[in-house]
Amino acid sequence: MNRICVIGAGPGPAQGLTLEARRALEEADAVYAAQRYAGLIPPEKCRALLPLEAAIRAMEQENREGRGIAVLVSGDAGFYSLLGRLREEMGPQALRVIPGVGCVQTLCARLCIGWEGAAFLSAHGRELPPSGLCHEVRTHRRTFVLLDALHGARWVRQALDAGGLGYVRLIVGSDLGGSGETILTEPDEEPAAPAIALLENDRPEAGLPAVGLEDAAFVRGSVPMTKREIRVQALAMLRLPMDAVVWDIGAGTGSVTVECARQCPNGQVLAVEREAEALPLIRENIRRFRLQNVTVAEGEAPEALRTLPCPSHVFIGGSGGHLGEILDTLEALPSPVRVCASAVTLESAALLNVRMNGYGGFEAVQLSVSRLEPAGSVTMLRAQNPVFLFAGTAGGQEAEA
Repeated sequence: MNRICVIGAGPGPAQGLTLEARRALEEADAVYAAQRYAGLIPPEKCRALLPLEAAIRAMEQENREGRGIAVLVSGDAGFYSLLGRLREEMGPQALRVIPGVGCVQTLCARLCIGWEGAAFLSAHGRELPPSGLCHEVRTHRRTFVLLDALHGARWVRQALDAGGLGYVRLIVGSDLGGSGETILTEPDEEPAAPAIALLENDRPEAGLPAVGLEDAAFVRGSVPMTKREIRVQALAMLRLPMDAVVWDIGAGTGSVTVECARQCPNGQVLAVEREAEALPLIRENIRRFRLQNVTVAEGEAPEALRTLPCPSHVFIGGSGGHLGEILDTLEALPSPVRVCASAVTLESAALLNVRMNGYGGFEAVQLSVSRLEPAGSVTMLRAQNPVFLFAGTAGGQEAEA
């Protein structure tokens, strides 16, 4: 059986095709392509690529019948194209890939710049959270983002401004290689699709933000707050990936919420809090740290948890006397969840030890912290309240680290 040929169309017009791509199109009996590429293919060969499911089934059938099948994709076949879906459906052994010149290379060539070391994202027909966009822009000198009608230049600028990155320069190229090609800096109007944004940050930071923000960095009031040393240990025990979905139950001032949100820019944090006094503090701390991936859920657990997105990680900082019921809810979740719970009383610690001891990867620590404080002409150690932390994976066997 012949292999289906996935061809990168390059910038768009016929002169953007490589010689290998031209040859493959000429040899193919049928070419599946988006409407904008119909002019590159003889009408008798051209097949509609949408709806995609029907097109995949049709090209498989034609391939089984011995016909030479090609799929023409925009830019380079390996850059946010249909290649991943075709590989998933048919397997790599069924495919042959011919690369093309992508929009990143084309835009960089027009601007006479390199693209090594850049970050590459897509908001074209896929979810890209503003917090994830801002993380990549914050940590790279150059970031390229594929845009679509819903996520265009205006959406990018709004995300950057909300994330404290208003100083980043925005350049948008649209219809690169086509008759309507434009390259604009800070465009006043939304460029036509297909478009790609280049975000230039002259002062990039390195990696994810460090954990362990100073306690004084938070607006606190009289609401209890998980202190810095406890937050650092709790995050170490939670083991958050960048796309975690976190429930912070009993969020208080939101100090753990903020730390979690900064560590999972591609994820989401739900701050669950019942106390009316605490809610404005959480929102102010979210605003202070320019977080775009936090939602405040007002209400008392476990009832307030029932309508929330299913979590991958949970921190229990306060339970309002419903610790057992909260654990019941977590243990009944359909997917395994990493849980870290704090306790300041022996009763809560005993309950957590009994309930969580059977969790996957169970661990427990007790932290006693003293801080140096001046006392007149001398310096003394002022003890903080001892805190227990318990962690483990509920609802299934823990994945290997």
